[in-house]
Amino acid sequence: MLRLVVILLVCAFATACQRAPEASRQMDNYLDRVGRVLGQDWQAWDEDTLSQYRLPSRRNRMQPVPQLRLGMIDLVVESNQCPALQQTVAQRNSSLGKVMPGSHLLAYEGELLRNLDACMDIIKDDAERRALHQQLSEIADIKRASLPRAFWNALNASSEFEHYMRFDNQPLPVSQEPLTDHGAIDALRHLAEIGQALPARLPPTQSTLEPLFEALQRSDRSGQLIHSLARLNHTLDQATAMLRARAPAFLCPLGQPTRRSRTLLTVFTTFYAGEIQPQMAQAQRLGQPWQAAILQLGHTAEIPSATATYLQRLAGEERSLWERYQRSIQAHSEAWQDVLGACQQRPGQPGWDAGRRE
Repeated sequence: MLRLVVILLVCAFATACQRAPEASRQMDNYLDRVGRVLGQDWQAWDEDTLSQYRLPSRRNRMQPVPQLRLGMIDLVVESNQCPALQQTVAQRNSSLGKVMPGSHLLAYEGELLRNLDACMDIIKDDAERRALHQQLSEIADIKRASLPRAFWNALNASSEFEHYMRFDNQPLPVSQEPLTDHGAIDALRHLAEIGQALPARLPPTQSTLEPLFEALQRSDRSGQLIHSLARLNHTLDQATAMLRARAPAFLCPLGQPTRRSRTLLTVFTTFYAGEIQPQMAQAQRLGQPWQAAILQLGHTAEIPSATATYLQRLAGEERSLWERYQRSIQAHSEAWQDVLGACQQRPGQPGWDAGRRE
């Protein structure tokens, strides 16, 4: 019994000692300090806010593609004429072929079409196989036309793409060094280029595609960035509301620095410029190429509507998470300029240097 009590106490203590990420603590501390100086309340961050950036279900992101009886090719193509084509079809019809991951499926479509073209080239001058040539040509045309949908199905069915596009339960880490995501962003751009070149250019081989999907799987930055953008939006908007809620006379009745305005200037320099702005810089540095890659991907033909809506919600040019972040930055910067300017404490004004020396 005593052992059970000890275990329960240890578990409770461990749970209580779990701290929020440093970035989250900095944002809450910033709001708390602004609120205390201005005598304003603020709303705590609600993680349920992230649910609006939840990736749609896989079922809603998949599209129908023509189902062809490719197994019939085994019956009509002699192995000594088109062995590569027969092998490709047999691979897809095998038990492992029916559960191919997304990167393998897209590579398979390219391999199948290359082998269809090669087989048709072999039998094109054989009068006895004119009907077979016609059948293979029709299959190739249908498969080629469905490549854009096959591309999106491969992407949307892959756990790697889902991992990269899903929000994380942690924001970006606080770091003195610039955070990067070159590998995953380059992979996303490369995938977009592959999709946009279809059907004129066939999908590349598995050896080319698989590293691109793996790069998405290895990166946590996109999910952390989504979390940080949403959390920073909340923090900046809350602080802006508090700064706007007080008339200039509250801080500086005579338009000159006061003790309260100097305290607020300390909050600005120590906690906003010293802690929040570095987070904003990391998010901006990561977010610009991230947004560009998502927009590029979103321009790929025959994108499913659910996927298109989600990508626009994240990175679109209007009413997206990214666009709202840009507006929040602008509004917050203007609020600080107005408050500090009313007290002669903007950079370059007399109260700026005097307040920082105190």
